[in-house]
Amino acid sequence: MSNTTRWQLGRTVVTGRRGVVSSKTIQGSEAGAAILAKGGNAVDAAAATAAVTWVSEPWMNGLGGGGYMVIHRPGASPAVVDYTMIAPKGASPEMFPLAPKSRDKELFGWASVVGGKNVHGPSSVAVPGSLAGIALALERFGTISLAEALEPAIALAEDGAEVNWHWTYMTAYDQAVLARYPDTAAIFLTADGHVPISTDPGNPQILRNPDLAKTLRLIADQGAAAFYEGEPAAKIAAWLNERGSPMTKEDFAAYEAREVEPLVTEFHGHQILATPGPGGGPTLTEGLRLLAGFDLRSLGFGTPESLHLIAEAYKIAFADRFAYFADPTQIDVPFDALLSAGYLDSRRSGIDPERATPARAGDRPALGVTHYLASSIPEYTSGGSTTHFSVIDGDGMAVSNTQTLLSGWGSRVVVPGTGVVLNNGMMWFDPEPGRPNSVGPGKRPVANMSPAVVVKDGEAVTAIGASGGRRIISTIAQLAINVIDHDMEIQAATDAPRIELSTPEVVVSDRFGQATIDALIAKGHPVRTVDETQFGGAFASPANVQRRPDGTLVSGIDAYYFPATAIGVD
Repeated sequence: MSNTTRWQLGRTVVTGRRGVVSSKTIQGSEAGAAILAKGGNAVDAAAATAAVTWVSEPWMNGLGGGGYMVIHRPGASPAVVDYTMIAPKGASPEMFPLAPKSRDKELFGWASVVGGKNVHGPSSVAVPGSLAGIALALERFGTISLAEALEPAIALAEDGAEVNWHWTYMTAYDQAVLARYPDTAAIFLTADGHVPISTDPGNPQILRNPDLAKTLRLIADQGAAAFYEGEPAAKIAAWLNERGSPMTKEDFAAYEAREVEPLVTEFHGHQILATPGPGGGPTLTEGLRLLAGFDLRSLGFGTPESLHLIAEAYKIAFADRFAYFADPTQIDVPFDALLSAGYLDSRRSGIDPERATPARAGDRPALGVTHYLASSIPEYTSGGSTTHFSVIDGDGMAVSNTQTLLSGWGSRVVVPGTGVVLNNGMMWFDPEPGRPNSVGPGKRPVANMSPAVVVKDGEAVTAIGASGGRRIISTIAQLAINVIDHDMEIQAATDAPRIELSTPEVVVSDRFGQATIDALIAKGHPVRTVDETQFGGAFASPANVQRRPDGTLVSGIDAYYFPATAIGVD
């Protein structure tokens, strides 16, 4: 038998007494850290990081997107700011005629739509919430103005961001579709339609977005209403409407971000704060509450026994998700029943510690579900383009924030004169009518974002989150388990190999070793093994911050995501 070298990746760790910001770009972390250095709190830093990330990572998120922010406040009630996208009030299933006998391979495996209208182009755009979200967070929990939070983003849009190899890769990946939209191509492709590339890292290409800077400056001068009720909204809505979208300026004017109570899960002596409603939070919570009944610590990290239990718990949670999740204001969704002790006890008792069991959702009568709408398809794919950042400040305020355009580059649409890359949030809906998550007017889609904060004895232990579509959910669960049950510091927890459970297969990192993989197969799991150094995106990509017992803050960043950066402030 021969031995072969392996490529190993890792991250250095940064610490800070006054705060740490972990995000997916250096510019985002610099903006947040600068706010902390000037005395701002974690929400202030998160708002500045969010806005800069709109500019520095335009394929992942933007002013035209949406997200969730989980906030822990020492000595006060926690909160979630829900600013995800919603369907226009004129939306209906008829917007998306189905193509015969085919499945979409873009992200979710829905039935294909004629012309891919739900994937890219004007009809794929949902009402964006990003600006409303950070404005509300600052108003309720921040200490700086919206204008101050936007200053670094305006400067970056005007002066330009450096094009590194990751920027080139993300643009090349979608070049053919970007080129279909002239105003998008004019910003993000070269004059001759090629992908920008910096051949000399010491003299990189600079990509500017002056129209976005102009839009952001208008907002800084006049407030968020200038976007939602003023010229930008009117221009965007009219342009989309003229090209077949039901979007109107009234849809923009009616949009409101919401402050809601988090879901709280007791888990092995800790509390985990997650997002409620039709996002990733209830699925994260259901799986963790199922696992709370097992002694994962004694089973050990990465053993076949512990991985089997994690897989079985999230098999249940995802089956329930696809069967029942939707906008609870429009469809009967049994969130409370799915998270109730009685239901969880009954499902936990059905987990065989020795053998994998078929995935099935909970029974409708037992859950009190009164409709008989069909489940969304189980033959789903996995993927996603989203960003995440985490902040903890020196006073212990913690923020975990995930935001997205949904697909890479969202709808790929930039309305002339705005500089704003618009989301394709309508793709979150199952385009087949008659499902809980089918398209509907003013409806909130089932999203995947799942930021979380782990708390013990009233203090934030870690702010955790990731990008990566449905893969986010089980990644966050395993990060929490690594910290709580296996006593890992957050960088070690982030570096540790994982399994992925959002598809019918159990995706397993080959770093677990062949003996563990064989044991999972012997238990009946349909295993697909992946080599993470191939950068295939099989797992979600975290950006985390942890608070040590002595108060020192420490970073935990994905080693496989090149631009991700953490900055500590002393």
